Amino acid sequence: MKENVIRTVCVKLDINGHNATLTDTMKMFNAAASWIAQTCWDENITNTNTAHHRVYGETRNRFGLLAQLAIHARVKAMEAIASVKKKKDASCPQFGPCGSVRMDNHHSYTFKPLDQVSILTAQGRVLCKMVMGERQRTMLTDTEWENGTADLVWRQGVYYLHVTQSKEKPEEQEHNDVIGVDLGIVNIATDSDGAQFTGEQVRTVRARYKRQREELQKVNTPSAKRKLKKKSGKEHRFQSDVNHCISKALVTKAAVSRKALALEDLTGIRERITVRREQRYERHSWAFFQLRQFISYKADREGIAVILVDPAYTSQTCHMCGHCEKANRRTQSEFSCQRCGFTMNADANAAINIKTVAVNQPMVSPLGRCVVRVDTSPLL
Repeated sequence: MKENVIRTVCVKLDINGHNATLTDTMKMFNAAASWIAQTCWDENITNTNTAHHRVYGETRNRFGLLAQLAIHARVKAMEAIASVKKKKDASCPQFGPCGSVRMDNHHSYTFKPLDQVSILTAQGRVLCKMVMGERQRTMLTDTEWENGTADLVWRQGVYYLHVTQSKEKPEEQEHNDVIGVDLGIVNIATDSDGAQFTGEQVRTVRARYKRQREELQKVNTPSAKRKLKKKSGKEHRFQSDVNHCISKALVTKAAVSRKALALEDLTGIRERITVRREQRYERHSWAFFQLRQFISYKADREGIAVILVDPAYTSQTCHMCGHCEKANRRTQSEFSCQRCGFTMNADANAAINIKTVAVNQPMVSPLGRCVVRVDTSPLL
């Protein structure tokens, strides 16, 4: 069975005076989803079909939702239950009144001429104008991609429609080499060819945000809290933009050279590794998992394999002679092998080791997925 790649197009809406209708629908939808989640949680219902027969009729009668909205409220609740049950000490998920509203193409939302979209609400359909840039317009009119479900989202007084699109995943490219990528704080990413994405500007900007946040938290007035919320959004967008730029550059390089990408598997790294007190904020705050996600989905679109490698000892091992010793890593940036005397940038050496492990021990998934895992031990 062929897999699909998925992307999301975020479109701002001009609601044309339908604010009350959309707000009421959002409140009713999320109240229904919360009730469904609590009912299925208490009755230990995990099967979506069983849940549908249990709650569908009562959802429509109790909350006055139309059929499609009642169905999607149940879908949202069951997805949330499945997600939280994987965690320890999980509790029943609940949804705030401003949570997103799930919609399906044609039944719940329909695109109309003149950049308009018809949206199903509790009071019937309303027509809203889509405020699109050239990029969103190009994505929505691309016939290679098929429109799927969408989420109606309210954010800081503005409504958005997040439309998911999918197309068949391209065949994975044949590759005869791998680009290893080492992730870090001083240099966010370093590849095995020596290219570096420095974190200097990132550290400067985040230090400024941190200082401003601490000052506003000390004031603790309503206006200070508003500024904190605004700055939080700016910092998040800055972080996402940097990760997008790095992931795009790495995937483009791999696509042009027809190589796979090998990344460090940093799952659980915060629990395994300790750092100095002054470095804790930087280590915990940068979204390396987000960067890996961005690389993975961009690679999927291009048919590029992404290999996850255990990062243990990659920064302490000499890629020339294979000698592994903690003293090899003299400073953050300097690597000097205690056996053969080889020296180079420490991050570049780690990236080459990551590449070496990925090349020598490939384990291709039987399902043909683009992401595979490789365990490593010291390269002795």
